[in-house]
Amino acid sequence: MSSLIFPELLVLLLLLLLLWPLTATTSMSGHVSLPADAAIPSGQPKGDAWGNQLPDMLVAYYRHHGVHSLMLVVCHADIAASRLHLLLQHLMAHDIYVQLWTEHCLNDLQHVSNETQMDSDSQVPKPPRTFFPNNDTHWELAFLLPGLHNKLGILLLQFNSSCALNLLRWSAAWEHNYFTTNRFWLLLTQDMQDLELLADEEIFIPPDSELRVLWHSPVMPFTASLLDVYKVAAWKPPKIRLVGQQLHNSRHITHALQHFGSAITYRQNLEGIVFNTAIVIAFPDLFTTIDDLSMRHIDTISKVNHRLMLELANRFNVSYNTYQTVNYGWRQPNGSFDGLMGRFQRYELDFAQLAIFMRLDRIAQCDFVAETYRVRAGIMFRQPPLSAVANIFSMPFQIDVWISIIVLVVITVVVMLLEMLFSPHTHKMSYMDSLNFVWGAMCQQGFYVDVRNRSGRIIVFTTFVAALFLFTSFSANIVALLQSPSDAIQTLGDLGQSPLEIGVQDTQYNKIYFTESTDPVTKSLYHKKIATKGDNAYMRPALGMEKMRTGLFAYQVELQAGYQVVSDTFSEPEKCGLMELEPFQLPMMGIPTRKNFPYKELFRRQLRWQREVSLVNREERKWIPQKPKCESGVGGFVSIGLTECRYAFRIFGYGTALSFAVFLCELIRSHSQSIYKIFKGSRRIQH
Repeated sequence: MSSLIFPELLVLLLLLLLLWPLTATTSMSGHVSLPADAAIPSGQPKGDAWGNQLPDMLVAYYRHHGVHSLMLVVCHADIAASRLHLLLQHLMAHDIYVQLWTEHCLNDLQHVSNETQMDSDSQVPKPPRTFFPNNDTHWELAFLLPGLHNKLGILLLQFNSSCALNLLRWSAAWEHNYFTTNRFWLLLTQDMQDLELLADEEIFIPPDSELRVLWHSPVMPFTASLLDVYKVAAWKPPKIRLVGQQLHNSRHITHALQHFGSAITYRQNLEGIVFNTAIVIAFPDLFTTIDDLSMRHIDTISKVNHRLMLELANRFNVSYNTYQTVNYGWRQPNGSFDGLMGRFQRYELDFAQLAIFMRLDRIAQCDFVAETYRVRAGIMFRQPPLSAVANIFSMPFQIDVWISIIVLVVITVVVMLLEMLFSPHTHKMSYMDSLNFVWGAMCQQGFYVDVRNRSGRIIVFTTFVAALFLFTSFSANIVALLQSPSDAIQTLGDLGQSPLEIGVQDTQYNKIYFTESTDPVTKSLYHKKIATKGDNAYMRPALGMEKMRTGLFAYQVELQAGYQVVSDTFSEPEKCGLMELEPFQLPMMGIPTRKNFPYKELFRRQLRWQREVSLVNREERKWIPQKPKCESGVGGFVSIGLTECRYAFRIFGYGTALSFAVFLCELIRSHSQSIYKIFKGSRRIQH
């Protein structure tokens, strides 16, 4: 037993030795991480003391925003080391992870050279550079933040230095965009005049940002004021709003933040700035106007999103410089995109005025702020008539009725034979005529022999009456079955085995999603009934839906466009029996913006609000047609073709062939002697 415990104790001892250096700088309630070559400045205090009031307020500020990870940036070298130690210990005691950045750390590019080289080798296009080093007011920094899903606090002490201003310009550049909603910036200052430094056009603090300035008094007694700062655009002056003043402790700052609420709610007026946008008109030859309800099935996605984007422009007081394209944009063999996505890839647009499919290849080129509508593309078809997939002549009666009819025929024939054998009257018919009589009665053809005795006439009368009822029931059922649709096609596999031809709406995504599908049934359907036709399989909705209405044809179409054509051109009986199957699930559609778009969160909240107040639902009911209802059921005039009569013609053909065969047999039998003599004479001649 002791031999088993000894190795475990040895492993535990080694772990304690390895963890000992970490325990020297980490407490149970907080953590401190110092970058390479970091050193706390050893400046001297200026005569004022922070005490615990400022650290308490900082902890309360970040706790209010749910921040547990903090970057402490110290650009001033004259900040007392004792104050920094006090601040770090206070944050550690409240379970906040702290990473300390000094001016030396920011300027140390040794540890980011490899990462920068990897980024340069990436094939993903990068945003245009707006930060240009000049070794005077602008220089490269090691301050590179990855994309975060968690909240991060950035605390900048005394931002009125060239190092701090360079950091703010670096963070505001397009290629970095570090002023986002999940990064909470707090700038400390003791001089209100420092706010004028934020008017620099290169320090763009967008409406999406969470940046505030905390002014605190340089002398006792301690007091502070919290200011919310942002810019409508880079060239516009900063907007400053007071969050709270005369703040003395953590309770004051918490109360001020709760009373202030969300910063974005104060940033609704963008003062008429112009955004570069685009809209897709995929069918320019059919497109009339963006508000034409009579053609709502043409470019429906552009029309249904147009009103939402107009409401967004009215709410934020902005305007659009709109480009028109004919293609949503798909990846080309060389890696570039065409159409709308190509403009996003080249950073020519700020956002689009419509929603597009959220695909993985597009996520690398743009961001999606909010989903709007879902497009369903299904294969629409009318169930083929029952007569096209089944023998309707065998369907009117159940199997027990057919058995009863056979029994009735046998009994009638037997009774007729008995009457002929034992009746005292003579009949002008043979025994085989009894079978002919029953078959004629069943087919309502009458009987050519005049039966004179009463018993025989009773048999004839009852047989014809029973046959009349059966014939009437059979004929009425046949009429109903001729007008009934079948339920033979329920899956894509059934559609592939059916006699229906298939056409596809002429859109780019149909060609792509059919070829990208991994479903074996969908792939089989595509290669069997679509790929073999080439470009002839792709057609406009008007033509495809008309072929579906008039024949055995299935058409893959955006369902809202198909519903509109059905409502406009199909009669009420033709709307019944409509079916739809989805060969693939299309992704959700969202509004795209360019990468690092600084108004993304502002737009997202507005679009979410439109959904909550049912503006999205209103536009959906207005522009997206719903599936037509079958009001009249089956009915109306039904034309009978060769398909419906094929079994009748088949019986006629079998009967004709059988009669011709019997005729030949009779002919041979009748002239058998002559044939024999001819055959015998020919053999003599040969010998």
